[in-house]
Amino acid sequence: MPSVPSDEEFLTYNRGVIDEFRANHGVVTQPPFPVLLLTTTGARTGRRTTVPLGFAVDDDGRVYVVASKAGGPKHPAWFHNLRANESVTVELGAGSFEARAVVTTGEERDRLYRRVAGDDNAYAKNTDRVFPVIVLDGVPTPASGMHISQPQKTG
Repeated sequence: MPSVPSDEEFLTYNRGVIDEFRANHGVVTQPPFPVLLLTTTGARTGRRTTVPLGFAVDDDGRVYVVASKAGGPKHPAWFHNLRANESVTVELGAGSFEARAVVTTGEERDRLYRRVAGDDNAYAKNTDRVFPVIVLDGVPTPASGMHISQPQKTG
């Protein structure tokens, strides 16, 4: 099973990805899959915070992310933030979009999760929690090849 990075390791890694993303109009060398930047408003602090996330696109062209935190025992902070305030900013490629974060449930959540995780997701083996799947309503469908169509790793 993969190990779960510490919060400090996540922060250090994420800072590098964010800087590279913005310097190269949405193109990064690591991780080895396309990412978007999600900016949420802190539930307690009100401060805007940005994280890089892998993403997928469903059959209807909706962009979505999974709150896996590498299989950590708790949901990532960005997920708690968007539950308190569903208004988010998404940077995708060279564009920036205001969006509404919609937490999926039931069959829709399961279907979208299976689409990216498959039947044997290593992150899921690290924890008993169910990974939330969030549709980013208002983000246009990215260009072909700019999204993940196989199992992914998200923050």
